[in-house]
Amino acid sequence: MIKARYFYLYKLIVRCRFFIAKYNTLFKQQVIEFYIQNGKNYSLIRKHFQLDSRTLRHWINQFNHSRINGLAVLGKTRNYSLKFKLNVIQTVKNGQFL
Repeated sequence: MIKARYFYLYKLIVRCRFFIAKYNTLFKQQVIEFYIQNGKNYSLIRKHFQLDSRTLRHWINQFNHSRINGLAVLGKTRNYSLKFKLNVIQTVKNGQFL
């Protein structure tokens, strides 16, 4: 019972995306340059850089909307403790957020 509860909370934490940015701005720029230079072929880019299709579409949309500035990783990425993450989830589940 306890293990199932923690597994459920872990899945919620993963969905809340309290994680470090996986890709830096330079890498995103390289992907977009490759996209522009190679005929905008999604399949080729995804295979070449081993990216998820949603991630690639999101970066391309960011680029089309705001050019290179749209690819910037904003702010500092932070690591949150497991205790903090669980506290946030409990607060949201109990409806105690603003």
